[in-house]
Amino acid sequence: MDGERIPGFKRYIQKYPQVDLGWKVKPWFDVDIEKLQAWYKNLEDKYSEWKFIYSKHAYMWKEDPGDPTGATGHRFQPDTAWYTLCWNGTQPGPMPPERGEAKTEWRDEDNDELYPRECFTGYALDLIKSMPLRSKRWLVTIHTPNTKLITHQDSPDKIRVHIPIHTNDQSNWIIDGEEFHMSPGKAYLVNTSLPHSVENKGITNRIHLYGKVWTDEYQSTV
Repeated sequence: MDGERIPGFKRYIQKYPQVDLGWKVKPWFDVDIEKLQAWYKNLEDKYSEWKFIYSKHAYMWKEDPGDPTGATGHRFQPDTAWYTLCWNGTQPGPMPPERGEAKTEWRDEDNDELYPRECFTGYALDLIKSMPLRSKRWLVTIHTPNTKLITHQDSPDKIRVHIPIHTNDQSNWIIDGEEFHMSPGKAYLVNTSLPHSVENKGITNRIHLYGKVWTDEYQSTV
């Protein structure tokens, strides 16, 4: 779903209709944080070469999506990074986290399947498969200190599931003007159709596992 481009901002900063779900952030289910952190350590140990690092792999995007000032786009740091966990194909290695901004050769089909990659196994995949809603586009996002996502909206046809792995109390969301901190040990639904930003003001990395679920499918369960 396309939104309305906002002049003067990076192309992904678009205005979308908002969905009223009755909440902005909603704790959803419990997570065994020790198992999840062990899963992430294994990911780092075995697949560190698959990590998409902003300063190293930004060439995969059509244009630089970042803005070091944070005025017109996200303020990524050189070591801001992602693991792309789902892909419709078998190609190994780093893949861009936002397929819509990627060059043609770094895109896969945007479809309705999970498509876990070789690096997406074990506890995290079992956790996602046990959810009551189907999902897609799972990633691990690594917000190193001073990483900031500019206020933006996501397409309202899907909302996000965020599962903190490591964080600090200075890494928070601002959603529709209200501040939220997500502590490890829970999965959270986030109404990302609302204007939101994220900033890591702490001195440690903020690392989340996150993906998408369909808004209408969630609404049909409540």
